[in-house]
Order: sequence, then structure tokens, then C-alpha cells
Amino acid sequence: MMRMWRRIAGAAVLACAIRTPALAQTRPLMRAVAMRGLAPSIVAQLAPLTIDLPAGSTDVAPTRIRIVGLTWCGGDGAGGARALGVAYPEEAAAPSANALSPADCDRDLQSIASRLPLADAHAPWAAVVRMRATWRPWRLGLAVADAAGAGKGSPAAALKSLGEFRSIATAGLQLLPPPGERYSFDLALRFTPASIVAALFPAGAVADPEPYLVDAPALGAETSSVPAGANFVADAQYGFINQMLRLYAPVYEVPFQVQGMNQPITVRNVTAAGGDNAMRLGGEIGYAGMFYKAAMAAQGEDLRIASIELEAASAAACDQGDMIARLQCQANQVTNGGAARMLATALTNYYQGQPFHYSTGNRPLRFVLGDVEFAADLEALKSSSHGPAFSEAGRANLRRLGPVTGQ
Repeated sequence: MMRMWRRIAGAAVLACAIRTPALAQTRPLMRAVAMRGLAPSIVAQLAPLTIDLPAGSTDVAPTRIRIVGLTWCGGDGAGGARALGVAYPEEAAAPSANALSPADCDRDLQSIASRLPLADAHAPWAAVVRMRATWRPWRLGLAVADAAGAGKGSPAAALKSLGEFRSIATAGLQLLPPPGERYSFDLALRFTPASIVAALFPAGAVADPEPYLVDAPALGAETSSVPAGANFVADAQYGFINQMLRLYAPVYEVPFQVQGMNQPITVRNVTAAGGDNAMRLGGEIGYAGMFYKAAMAAQGEDLRIASIELEAASAAACDQGDMIARLQCQANQVTNGGAARMLATALTNYYQGQPFHYSTGNRPLRFVLGDVEFAADLEALKSSSHGPAFSEAGRANLRRLGPVTGQ
């Protein structure tokens, strides 16, 4: 049962954003902050990157090189972010371990280049590249800011003068898995010295997303009070969560292990609403051939389940002309009402006081950026509600799965 309720937050994280007339609003559908610990992992997963050097800019043949071993160096204080990478010939065997570390971010590039493992890569040359990432509506740009080479024939000089080598569109993205693959959204980014802030909007709904990246009081409060070990904070509008529930989760089957109650429970038509330090879920629960209207309340700075209420589904009025039929109808309603109270008591006793946290468990979230598929494992550590938004802080692990099949 608890796993079912938790999927409400998961549906929002999985889906990220959706464009429908009902969601034509300026507020972001969802925002997230990748904090210290997660931001370096995100950057590392972007590698490998390939660069095509301009014809005639270097004696290197071929002119396509590959950047591996990306290391996050944080925001640069001027709206961009810094990173270091190691470049090898495209055909070289990149070392299995990253030759760089965050300690290299402010070191002289030539001193770093002198220790690059050429032999391990079976490469005649290598280069260390200082890169800068910038975002403006609606593109992410990657540029070479500086470079230093090692070995024979390094293209470091050509890399220094290269400038921007990759421009990635972040508008009109289609990230949703079926059945929502036809929807699109816009992704806005902001780099701070220690984090990456992202906001998701319905496609075409916002021209200037900057206010929503800077003025995020709920996220700011959550970021300042995250549990130990957390590396992300995210929030989503309740209206958006309900859109995702209708799209991806109309019906759940939930394991419920309570003595004497081992039949499967199904939950359908779930909706979420909340306010400050309070959240309420409504829907229908099916058990032992009966359906009940259900409501779950959670409260507190770290949302914990307070109560689960059930009510027998509405039935026709017991106004049959035949007295026996009328008595049977009334008896059934009494029985159903008693069953609802008994099940509600069992559910409340089982879940009361438990935190309302969403974790992916053995079902990682999957999404596509560009032509690469990624998977994310989430472990929730704190859930809260502020006004119209549900937020969560926890630990995330991002993995690059590889190129999208068929691309």
C-alpha cells in the first residue's frame, strides 16, 4: 500500500513535464537542485564527447577527437560552469580511470597534461581541456576555454582557439515514455558555485525563465535544511502530479501484508492536494471484490502518514417495494460500511507515523537527453509540502545507459 502512495511523487519525477492546455501556466511544473555530490556525477555522465576540429586547424589526422574523464569544477560566478576533460584521438583506448580530480580545477593545465597516461590509452598524444558551459533560453552551450597537450602532435593549439563546439537545444524536448511521448517541454538551467538548478515548463509557455531559477523560496528553504547525505531537492506542482497520475498510473496493485488480510489491494483514480506541512490523497481502493472511497492524510515538516479513511462506495437507495429485498440491501450496506471501517483501521494502524517518501527501489527512472539514455535511482530522505507544491530531498545516482536504440 505504501509503495502505491509513494508512486505519486515518482510519476512526477519520471515524467518531468507535459504540455496540455490545462497546464498552460508560467510557473514551472517541476524544479530540481543538484547539489554538491550530484552535480559532479551529472557532468561525468556526459562523457564521452566528440569534437570535430576545423579543417586545416591542426596537423592531427583524423581531426575528430574524443573528450573523456569529465570533472566538474563548479559555477564560475558569471552564469556559467567550469569543467576539465581529457582529449584523445577518437580511436584511442581511453583509460578506465579518470586521470583528473577536483583538485586539478585550479592547477596549471600544462602540469596536468604532463601526467596524462598516454601509454594506457595507446595514443600518440593527449590534451587536457578546460571547458565552460553556459545556458540561455533555450540552448546549452559547451566551449573550450583553454587547453594544454602532451605527446607528439597534440592539437592543443587548435583546441584553444575552438570556442563553442556543442550547442544543445533545451526547448521542445520529448522525454516522456509511452503513453506520453507526444508531449514536449522546455528545460531551463542555472549554474551556481556548488549546484545546478533546473526548471521544467510546458513547451512554449515561458519566454524568460530566469525569475523561476533565482526566486525559489521553497527550494531554498529545503536546500538549507536537507538531511545528511542528500544530494538533491526537487519540487512539483500538485496539478502537474495529478496530470501524471492520470497519464501513467490510473490503477495500482499493491502488496499488503497484514495477518488475515492477504488478498491484493488495487488503487485507482488517485489525486493529490496539499498546503503547508500537509498533504491529502484521494482515490478508490479495491479489496476482496469491493471498492471504497479512500483518503490518506500526511502532515509535518517531514510528511508522515496520520490517517487513512475509507467509505463504502455509493449504492442505490434501499427503496425496493419488496420488503425482503429492501432488508437485504440495508444489510449489505451495513456490512460494507463495517468492512470499510475494519480495512481503514488496519491500514491506519499499519502505516500511521511512517514517512511519505518516494524511492525508486528496483525500478530506476529512465529518460533521454539528446541521443543518450540515462537512468536515475532515487532514495528519498525527506518529503514536504509547501503551498501548491510537493517537494522531496534525497540521494540520487545517475547512470549513462548509452545511445538510444535506433538513433
